[in-house]
Amino acid sequence: MRRTTAVASAVTVLVPLLLTGASTASATAKGSLTVTTLDRSGKPVPTQVAVYNTRTNDFRYIDSNKAVSLPNGSYELATSFVDARGDGATVGGHSVTVSGSTKTTFDARKGRPVNVSLSPSPGSGYDHMVSAYVCAADNGPAQMGISAEAGDLYVIPSSSKAYELSYGTTYQPRAATGGDFWQATATHPGGVPSGLSAKLKKSGLTSVKVSARSGPDSGLAQFSFSYQSTGGDGCPMSTNSLQFQRELPDHFAVHLPPGQWNVSQQSNDFIYAGDHNYAAGRTTSLTLDHAVWGPGGRLPNTWYHQLYFGSLNPFADPTLPNGGTLAGGNVKLTHAGKTLYSHNYSPSDQMDAHPRIPEAGWYTLTQTGHRSGLPSGSLSTSSSLSLHFYANPGNNEQIRDYITRFWPDELNARNQAAPRSTTTVALGMQRNGTDDNSVRRLSDSVKSVRAWYTTDNGATWHAATAKLSGGKWTMAVRNPASGRVGLRSTVTDTHGDSSTTTVYNAYAVS
Repeated sequence: MRRTTAVASAVTVLVPLLLTGASTASATAKGSLTVTTLDRSGKPVPTQVAVYNTRTNDFRYIDSNKAVSLPNGSYELATSFVDARGDGATVGGHSVTVSGSTKTTFDARKGRPVNVSLSPSPGSGYDHMVSAYVCAADNGPAQMGISAEAGDLYVIPSSSKAYELSYGTTYQPRAATGGDFWQATATHPGGVPSGLSAKLKKSGLTSVKVSARSGPDSGLAQFSFSYQSTGGDGCPMSTNSLQFQRELPDHFAVHLPPGQWNVSQQSNDFIYAGDHNYAAGRTTSLTLDHAVWGPGGRLPNTWYHQLYFGSLNPFADPTLPNGGTLAGGNVKLTHAGKTLYSHNYSPSDQMDAHPRIPEAGWYTLTQTGHRSGLPSGSLSTSSSLSLHFYANPGNNEQIRDYITRFWPDELNARNQAAPRSTTTVALGMQRNGTDDNSVRRLSDSVKSVRAWYTTDNGATWHAATAKLSGGKWTMAVRNPASGRVGLRSTVTDTHGDSSTTTVYNAYAVS
């Protein structure tokens, strides 16, 4: 028999919030519902069934093959399950009216094959999987699906236009490193078809070329590509999901349906980004784990006599800037020689404080961070940020200042420079806004930039000339024969605000 992926490892179930009105179900008459699920040999198999009351909006999962107490009413159902011997997978959905003791059945013997492939085929050397999700056409929460090897997936037909079927195919390389990943999907509206055979074209996909380095992170990493629906139909979000593991460093290409995708990577640490639109027929390059992971995020802002620290992140990846979840350290705010706020934070803490600031004047916000629990040899292990700025608590506005993002050139896949070479480091001037129109953003420009580097973990700092050319600031670092290089930059603006950004073990020399 051919292998079928188990439900627990293959199904991505979107669990909606309990919608308003669910509490009204208890006021109606009670009945019971028994949903029997039979595999392709006619044997009952246990699974879960998504159950949605279309009047009260009550949503829940129930176990199949047993009576469950439910209020009388109309329900949308969806389920998926594998055969008892694991050689077939079935998905289905239909509606039922519960009145007293009600019974209904999902019978896999009525299932019809779902065959989906790419055209032209990616060739040999791939694991070919097919997926299908049955969803309520009104975008209700009753949706279930499953993935199986090509040839082992079945769908129970339904002529009801209250349901639709999203389906897709995924090709994952069997090789442990490199290779392309392919996923193509489509949706059949207006009912669940009596079987399906589809060839989806490669030409309609978007391509993402990923270069995943090591150093800031290392080891076996899980990469996730999650689709975000923009057209009001949530069913494609289930089939449009790709997860796989690769050992860092590695490079690969991912070919996906066009649209908005959220990309993340999780190994020792976890990094992710917001949704980005990827157009059909286009190729996008992503370099992950590039040195340097350092302070990032948006600058603080005043709000009705309080200072909101914003989303300062001591270890932001340049491409996937959210995350850096292993960080612990201290954040402190001072004014006129007094400490207004000080907090030692751990990796589980959220730095969302907003202390009250007493008057217009000069303030200093300092943040130190250290990532713990990393393997020996990891990069970007410690960082600090000091923001010296003028703030007026009577105005709702973002402070001036710049956060330096360090970009060393010509490093290899392990973020290493050649011994005794010279590395050019770009000094990116970051001033991310708040995305809040009620918070005024002040104009600013750079007056001066000073830069340093260390090859002995901060015991000695060497001054490096910061040069401005073509609107970009750079510094040149003379690398040692071996070891680690730390980086520091102080940026002063034309209003007198200044910021100092430091990252230890920024990149390696080997």
